[in-house]
Amino acid sequence: MGKYKRKFGIYSAWNYELEIEDLNKMSEQGWQLIKGGCFSNKFKKNPDIQYRYQLDFQPSIEDKGRYIETFREQGWEYVSSTFNGWHYFRKLYDASKPEEEYEIFTDISSAKEMNNRWAIVGMVCLAFLFIYLMFYLIWMITKPKLTTLFGMIYLGVIFAVVLRGVLVMRKSDSSKKSRFDKWLMPFFFVWGILGGIIYFSLIEARPYCSWSNRSAEYYPISADLDEAVNWLPMEVKYPDNYYLDLKIDASAPLRVSLVDEEMNVIYTTRDTEFEEENIRLWLDKGLYSIYFSEFEGGSIYVDVSFE
Repeated sequence: MGKYKRKFGIYSAWNYELEIEDLNKMSEQGWQLIKGGCFSNKFKKNPDIQYRYQLDFQPSIEDKGRYIETFREQGWEYVSSTFNGWHYFRKLYDASKPEEEYEIFTDISSAKEMNNRWAIVGMVCLAFLFIYLMFYLIWMITKPKLTTLFGMIYLGVIFAVVLRGVLVMRKSDSSKKSRFDKWLMPFFFVWGILGGIIYFSLIEARPYCSWSNRSAEYYPISADLDEAVNWLPMEVKYPDNYYLDLKIDASAPLRVSLVDEEMNVIYTTRDTEFEEENIRLWLDKGLYSIYFSEFEGGSIYVDVSFE
């Protein structure tokens, strides 16, 4: 077995005691922490000693040297820090001493102060998440579509987890400790990555397009779609609400139709001058086309945006 070991784990900031418990267990097994991290900890094999570990959250420290010295004066050895403000300390374990000897905070107010520091960070995150959720809610009401719905669910789950963390951190009693967080955080991590990939994949798959046919001259076009002009083919990759912006400026009435691959007309309008935005259409997966038909001939200007 090697001299060094790296152990991966995801812990919640509001239940950091679970990480402390795991660090203490690793020390009992002869593995001593040499570098703490957000997603993994590095250990060195040394079965001859045993430590008790503690964590402190200080995202900004003016004088880190003095900060570390303050803990050293209380018998705590500094191990390392993470980029987001968590600092790892340890003390040699003596089974003859009471467990209170290995508490990093000597009074309730100090522990509460440390918890409140993270709770403030959590509340700032909640404020931003809430604003985004409100935007998504407005979009869902005005232009409902799958990407908006999934975005609401994605941010809603993150909001719920962070909210739970803030509420837990603001508790002063030991009832906040829960092994449930041992499984919640890996789920949260996977959800953050996988959900984000799904969300951006849905956005990427939507046919966000804009086309213009500016003042083109056309011969007369038949009213029969089989003889009409297939101006614009496009592909829809999944069923959803889609939105059409259409502007027509022609020298004579022109019919513009959205047709599926079986030549079924999904939407149609005929006019000389026409302009409408956010025409809501439910489309199944498949190929669609914009057709020009029923036109006496002359100039055509058509502008289409489709999303």
